[in-house]
Amino acid sequence: MAASDDPAIAFVQGVGDDVVAILGNKDNSTFAEREAAFRDVMVRGFDVPLVTRFVIGRHWKSATDEQRAEFSAIFLDFLARVYASRFDSYSYGGEQFTVRSAIADESGDTIVRARVARPSGADPVELDFRVRTRDGTHKVVDLYVEGISMLLTHRVEFSSVINRKGIDGLLRDIRARIEAPIGDAEE
Repeated sequence: MAASDDPAIAFVQGVGDDVVAILGNKDNSTFAEREAAFRDVMVRGFDVPLVTRFVIGRHWKSATDEQRAEFSAIFLDFLARVYASRFDSYSYGGEQFTVRSAIADESGDTIVRARVARPSGADPVELDFRVRTRDGTHKVVDLYVEGISMLLTHRVEFSSVINRKGIDGLLRDIRARIEAPIGDAEE
């Protein structure tokens, strides 16, 4: 199958196009609307249950059922808040999201390489999406930005907090970050 026929490529291109569309609508939407749109893209495009367990790592087994349920309930909100605010800090105008290639790896996942070209003349951003296919459905299970795994980054951060404050401390920190005013919340 030619790379252009790979369904993982079309899937990632669709996810990227959705994100660029959200960013391109910055002048006509509130931060809360963009945050909700990012959340929707994550639900559709990412294997949220798998990602949720991965970022807690070894602490998942020692968490109570209540802690697992609460973390699962707020983690997606946390991701939507963090990434919507990160993307919101950029000035967008004409960015081009382009999938460049797809490579099957030894795990059975597909690594889809993409690039965001910025018309401002700034260096393009290189992205690798680890896509897993189950029952004909594609989901992103990790995203590497300039070679850095976003899942591993969160896992290290959360493990550090859990080691210092426990799982309940992590839950408090995440709730505080979600509830903190941000962006154009006054709109």
